[in-house]
Amino acid sequence: MAKQTRFLCIGGFLNGSALKDQGENFECTESAKQVTYRKLQISHPDVWEDYYYVCETTTDKQARNWVYDIE
Repeated sequence: MAKQTRFLCIGGFLNGSALKDQGENFECTESAKQVTYRKLQISHPDVWEDYYYVCETTTDKQARNWVYDIE
């Protein structure tokens, strides 16, 4: 897999952390800073779920490349 860029899978596992659906986005505290994760749909035939949460600093292209294992 390509390097993970603060990326969470909803429901199933894809070489990362799984979590329950939190709505369109959620905030968490990382290193004493508030960080927003947004919901993103990415379709892939070999994956259970196609909704993910990606960090606010992760682009759609970076997220798709991670799901499809593109360096």
